[in-house]
Amino acid sequence: MREPLKDRSRLEHIIDAINKVFVFTEGKTCDDLRVGDMLYYAVVKNIEIVGEAAFHLTKAFCENHPETDWNGIMKLRHVLVHDYYQINVQTVWDIIQQELPPLREQVTRYLAETNWEEWEKNNQFVAESAVHKNLIQTAKRMKNDGMTTQQISRYTGLTAEEIEDI
Repeated sequence: MREPLKDRSRLEHIIDAINKVFVFTEGKTCDDLRVGDMLYYAVVKNIEIVGEAAFHLTKAFCENHPETDWNGIMKLRHVLVHDYYQINVQTVWDIIQQELPPLREQVTRYLAETNWEEWEKNNQFVAESAVHKNLIQTAKRMKNDGMTTQQISRYTGLTAEEIEDI
């Protein structure tokens, strides 16, 4: 199983996708976007990538950076993918012109200002804590179902002391 991408990688994907949109649309107009299928789909795909990368950011990262409308970004991706037939080219153009520049600034700042070593260490601790909490809950159910401490330990990896304290 491969290691899941971390927040930093997801933010880098967002910057990369935004930069591609800007390269593709440099010197172009909304009319160019409207009549150029290849341009339109290249832009939309990269905006989808922005939304998908945002979706995979940890809840903690999003909560620590509330000035970015993460939910709005994820909802836009959902619309682009699932309600593609309702997309207005002018809306896509407005997103390119008005929404992507400040988003790129924010994400660039997050990448520069975050102590990534510390963030990932803390994030790993939180993830491990959540897994441990789930194991404790599972062990409680197993104990209530009459399983022995040894059986519970074998299935959950918890120590006998942890199980007996439940």
